[in-house]
Amino acid sequence: MYLIFPTEEAAIERADEEGKEHNFSYWTEGKGTRWLTKPVPTADGMWALDVEEYDLDDLEQTTVTEDVAFPEPEEDTE
Repeated sequence: MYLIFPTEEAAIERADEEGKEHNFSYWTEGKGTRWLTKPVPTADGMWALDVEEYDLDDLEQTTVTEDVAFPEPEEDTE
């Protein structure tokens, strides 16, 4: 279950919000865990945030998707 964002910054902002709500050590001690999940780029230039375990508001619940295309991993040419 993913939320899709137009920029990495927007996705990080949402991940930060969830991290703060969970009182992760990054937010309480300035080091350690910051996010529950990290945003990842999609094949179409957007950013996906896995929100399976997030506390979503009503609007977010209506915009989640399972349909996300991720870029193919690049082959090692060595």
